[in-house]
Amino acid sequence: MIKKYTFLALLLSSLFSAIAFPQAKVFYKTIPDQYKEYIYARPQDVQWFRDAKFGVFVHWGPYVLAGVPASWGRFGPRPGAGKQATTGIPKDEYDNLYKKFNPVDFNADDWIKMVKDAGAKYFIFTTKHHDGFCMFDAHNTDYKITNTPFGRDVAKEIADACHKYGIKLFWYYSQPDWHHPDCLTDNNERYRKYMYEHLRQLLTEYGKVDGLFFDGLGTKYYDWDTPRMLKMIRTLQPGIIVNRRWGAGMPGIKFNGDYDTPEQQIGVFQIDRPWETCATIAEAWSWTGAKHVKTYKTNQRLLIQCSISGGNLALNTGPKPDGTINPPEKEIYLKIGDWLGKNGESIYATTGGPYKPGPWGGATRKNNKIYLHILTEFAPGTSKEIKLPALKQKVVKSYSLTGAGVKIKQNNENLIVSLTGNNINNLDNIIVLETEGNTSDIKPVGTFSKKDIIPVVAIRASSNANKKNNTEALLNKSKANFVEGKHFKAWWSAKKGDSEPWLSIEFAKPETFNYITLAEQIRNCAVRNFVLEYDNNGKWEKLYHGTQIGMDFSVKVPQTTTSKVRLKILKTEKDYAPDISKFNVIKL
Repeated sequence: MIKKYTFLALLLSSLFSAIAFPQAKVFYKTIPDQYKEYIYARPQDVQWFRDAKFGVFVHWGPYVLAGVPASWGRFGPRPGAGKQATTGIPKDEYDNLYKKFNPVDFNADDWIKMVKDAGAKYFIFTTKHHDGFCMFDAHNTDYKITNTPFGRDVAKEIADACHKYGIKLFWYYSQPDWHHPDCLTDNNERYRKYMYEHLRQLLTEYGKVDGLFFDGLGTKYYDWDTPRMLKMIRTLQPGIIVNRRWGAGMPGIKFNGDYDTPEQQIGVFQIDRPWETCATIAEAWSWTGAKHVKTYKTNQRLLIQCSISGGNLALNTGPKPDGTINPPEKEIYLKIGDWLGKNGESIYATTGGPYKPGPWGGATRKNNKIYLHILTEFAPGTSKEIKLPALKQKVVKSYSLTGAGVKIKQNNENLIVSLTGNNINNLDNIIVLETEGNTSDIKPVGTFSKKDIIPVVAIRASSNANKKNNTEALLNKSKANFVEGKHFKAWWSAKKGDSEPWLSIEFAKPETFNYITLAEQIRNCAVRNFVLEYDNNGKWEKLYHGTQIGMDFSVKVPQTTTSKVRLKILKTEKDYAPDISKFNVIKL
């Protein structure tokens, strides 16, 4: 009799699932009326995010015990990823790491206090990555943090700390699940039910949740029944915002999500729709042994670059196996906080522009103020003068936030800004221009175009790493300065062991220029000493001696005429091979 009733219960459960989730994929010709109002957040609900500008992202889970990248270090099936694993530790070993996970020094209060002190306004935490492990006390699986030796609900402690410190809370959640046997199979409806139960729990048991960061990889909206999912999400947490990675192809909509998410790249100049660059403070998203932490300067300028282009930065760290933040990375966050404490008015609650980014830097604005972020360095003997197009509004006052003196001249054609004194720095010189009207009324003004880049006819190098990472990777790749908005898959690298790496570019004829811009691949940024040279009748002459390149180096040099320019790299961090993704010579 017990078996009979058990069978009946299972049958009824199956029928309920079939009614609730009738098929593995849910297609719509048009979005049903019952879901339309839930597709997007209201503009007033997104405004805080536009104003916040800076958030902290964290990838953390049992995979840190093996020192492998989150999920991608698992050698096993990858449904939704579009490709199968070719490297990593065996999935059976990976999937059992949680049985040893005991981060005894984890303290959510310490984490979120650091976020607060960093000047960040929101925090994104990975509740479930592609590997399927739940960093919260999920009710429908044993594959979770509360079944580790640690035994505590990490997400609950993080949520409580965010609420304590006034930090907006985002849950990261990967829809693809490489551990669940039904995900993106013919039985996907069973997985979708499992996923919805997770979302319902995350949005009802942890207090106020301000955002969801989905990571759908290459999946489609019909895999997750996204319209229905969004209705549930926004009903459970009114005012929540959701990123664009909810699954592609939904009919009848112009944009996915409430905001865009360029990854490991700076978004293009865009002020009509919110966006957020998510990028790593070090080499990898998760702890892999503190490899190659990018410098404070590179990370600070990344925040500035995002702001002048109209977006946000979510700067990611991967905590250590013991639950603490890597000290050099924590120090960088705190330095960013110190900088924002002094200069935050030029970042928070601003809009990009009215001047679009160029080799000189870029601008932010709010009310009657324009904040010029002069990011270029100045070679010795160079005029520290920036010539910009005139604005329709008159500048009535100018002053510096960062210590340099400033003089301006304005006429009907140009606004000329000159830095004076001894306090000019090579991080960011912020000049405030007060105008006679509200700066929001000024249409964006271009200060640079790809026509200003001198065409290159040949590139030579001391060595090439391989067929992919060679000099050809630089040809026709870099079409703008600071804001490529592209995810470069190739760049020039010297061979390991090349003790004097150099890269030279040649023009069809002698050209006159006054700016040089460089960039390293974002995961590298290892150059610590370099020289820029030009060919002077067969002899290389020094133009500039610099230290860091990072993602956006620019130097203004005295007007120079030549047909060849060379970059010599004298030192890299820990003997890393340099990875150069941009080398432009510009005339402005």
